[in-house]
Amino acid sequence: MANTDNLIGLRNLGLAIADPLIGGTAAKTPQILEVTGKGEVNVATTLTEVQLGIKVQAKTATAVQEQVAQRSTAVVDTLQKLGAKELQTTSIQLNPVYSFENGTQTLTGFEGLNTLQFELPTNQAGAAIDKAIQAGANVIQNISFTASDEVLQQARLQVLSEAVKDAQAQAQAVFSTLKLTPGQIIDIDINSDDNPRPSPLVSNLTGDRVLAAASTTPIISSPQTIEASVSLDIGYSPNSAGTLASATDNLIGVRNLGLAIANSLIGGTAAKTPQILEVTGQGEVSVATTLTEVELGIKVQAKTATAVQEQVAQRSTAVVDALQKLGAQELQTTSIQLNPVYSFENSTQTLTGFEGLNTLQFELPTNQAGAAIDKAIQAGANVIQNISFTASDEVLQQARLQVLSEAVKDAKAQAQAVFSTLKLTPGQIIDVDINSNDNPKPSPLVSNLTVDRTFSLGTTTPIIGSSQTIKASVSLDIGYSPNSAVILDLPLNGLQQIA
Repeated sequence: MANTDNLIGLRNLGLAIADPLIGGTAAKTPQILEVTGKGEVNVATTLTEVQLGIKVQAKTATAVQEQVAQRSTAVVDTLQKLGAKELQTTSIQLNPVYSFENGTQTLTGFEGLNTLQFELPTNQAGAAIDKAIQAGANVIQNISFTASDEVLQQARLQVLSEAVKDAQAQAQAVFSTLKLTPGQIIDIDINSDDNPRPSPLVSNLTGDRVLAAASTTPIISSPQTIEASVSLDIGYSPNSAGTLASATDNLIGVRNLGLAIANSLIGGTAAKTPQILEVTGQGEVSVATTLTEVELGIKVQAKTATAVQEQVAQRSTAVVDALQKLGAQELQTTSIQLNPVYSFENSTQTLTGFEGLNTLQFELPTNQAGAAIDKAIQAGANVIQNISFTASDEVLQQARLQVLSEAVKDAKAQAQAVFSTLKLTPGQIIDVDINSNDNPKPSPLVSNLTVDRTFSLGTTTPIIGSSQTIKASVSLDIGYSPNSAVILDLPLNGLQQIA
């Protein structure tokens, strides 16, 4: 046994000299680039889904339910006459109402809420909401927009194609920087995302037949974004014969010597242990933004819900008209709210009035956004909720490819520093993984800025766009072998000791 152990040790010594340097009999490690492309398509929405209700308070449960039933019947009848589709009851609630004083809970009455949902073409939805409220509805819980099934299906196929093109562009940027030759596509994985409807929440809109017959609530639908991602595993090879050969040619004889000593004494071959450096490079590029997205609104308070809603509707219509004349893009309704305002005194809640808020969003070139905000405020807007800046789609796409190249260069520089310090010889790139980051718009928040036509006609709000930072990371697995001089020193000394 002792003799055999010595021979095995001698053979392993020969393999230790040789196998890290050249392939031997080990299986070739597949070389793959892993990349995920993303596609996004915006489609115009044509349908609006509305969820509204009838809320009633009274002293007895019977009185509540009778009023809810009467008003619900009237609302359903109105919506059916308007041709509402997908009309359905979504909830029926009846709950006791209590007051609390001196640690004592007292039943003061009951509250009932019936909720209905329906769908109509967006250009009919505003008038339908008004008619439903006139018929007895006094709560709007939510509205959402969607495209037709046919349009959505076409968009889903288009977005997959866009995702594949994005993956191909990313792969080309990496292959070009690393001077690799792309091979076959080994694996494809389609990761279609769920695409919820753009849904501006319209919460707690309560009143009692708040709209006059002549009022029409303006509703502008938002586009629907369809997204998907496709992951590709692409094989590749270096453009040259490889980097290991020049560093190891002189050592082939040493390997053969080790094998001759070992294999002539005992049979078999040892599995090669892969030697890999794992490194992740980071890339970052800043681009100038040229577009500004603004979210502003019309907020009104008054004694009655009717007065509030009429003022909001009138001022909203004027603001929409002003923005459309200025050429605002992506103009859409993002929320409609109407809430009761209460005072609390001696544990008693008293209704003192109503507050309404309609919110709109639009996009314009940054050099036009300040004047557009001023015009909107002159027309009736008095709340600015948020602004954000972005570059054009073309600039962003170029930046995404540039940042991948920068990430690859960073990974190569890191690898070179490590190899140089450890005196290792780099080999082939075995695996490449692209980790593109999400790059949100820079978004300076402008919250609760409320005014009432504060700008004179000659005033222009200065707006200066910020830069937008695009980031990405690329991970490389790089094979390597020890430097020839270092390898020969240690094994040869070992051979002399064994001899």
